[in-house]
Amino acid sequence: MKLIRPVAMLVLMVLFMNITAAQRFKAPVFETVDSINAITYGSAVNIKGSSESLLMDLIFPQGDTMKKRPLVIFIHGGGFQNNSRKGSYSAMVCQGFAKRGYVTATIDYRLGIENQKTEADYANALYRAQQDGRAAIRFLKKHATQYGIDTNQVFLTGSSAGSKTAMAIAYMDEAEVPAGINTGKWGPLEGTGGSEGYSSKVHGVLNAWGAMIDFNWIKKGDAPLFNTSGTMDKTVAFDSSFGYHGFKYGGYILYQHCLSLGIPTAWRPFYGAGHTLDNNKIKQDSCFQSMVEWLYPLLAINHPKITKLAIVNNIQFHRDENLWRSRSVSLLHRRSTHW
Repeated sequence: MKLIRPVAMLVLMVLFMNITAAQRFKAPVFETVDSINAITYGSAVNIKGSSESLLMDLIFPQGDTMKKRPLVIFIHGGGFQNNSRKGSYSAMVCQGFAKRGYVTATIDYRLGIENQKTEADYANALYRAQQDGRAAIRFLKKHATQYGIDTNQVFLTGSSAGSKTAMAIAYMDEAEVPAGINTGKWGPLEGTGGSEGYSSKVHGVLNAWGAMIDFNWIKKGDAPLFNTSGTMDKTVAFDSSFGYHGFKYGGYILYQHCLSLGIPTAWRPFYGAGHTLDNNKIKQDSCFQSMVEWLYPLLAINHPKITKLAIVNNIQFHRDENLWRSRSVSLLHRRSTHW
């Protein structure tokens, strides 16, 4: 009996570990999170001509022993003019991913619109924001061992202007910098915010009620893109029915473009909802759950191959349509990845 008990306990431990491994990244497996706040990840000159320190908060699962964990970086919204890395939606997203085993970061970036608030002025604001976002990515890759980050699994998300910034980081290259950007003043695409020499490449984007200046920035073989928005959004169009200071192409257009290129993608509409899903916590939580489900197949734990991934994702969300329909939002299914 003395031999049986340890063996039985070992079997139970193995079973528990297998169950936990199966749930990790899909369901909360950590009750609490830790954070390191106000980390200076770089500095850059703002529109006032002053050097501005760039800050981030890092959130991660308490007591986690995994050495290399996927990273999700959150970029806040506010029309490039206000708000900060601290907010209720960013907290929900960052803590939600951290409790599932991710490392997450929420960042500040240079704010402000110059001159007459023309489309070119907004494009310059986007340019500065994406420079800072790239600096944050480089910083976290530089300190990947310290923070337990897998540099081959870096994902971006954000709200509104933050999602616009995330997509610019993922898809815009030097040859596509919009006309009117003052590169002589603001420098190259990567910026000079710090941690030079490290890559700012990312492996997927979760676009929440954001839009792009040019959807052709997205090319065949680029990073996967999840899209969500309210269909009654009067600030940033979910389609291309109107523009926001030069941002003309919303999530549904980007979803269709990614489908045409064979890029893993998704479109999660919220019918009748406005910008930021009307700040409705139930809708935002439903949105977050969709992000979690979509992102999971992209992770290295599933050993995805990009040639098969689009098919896997398309089938998965087709099969799960009834599950999503049973939740609080009425869903439309026209294409296999269209909720």
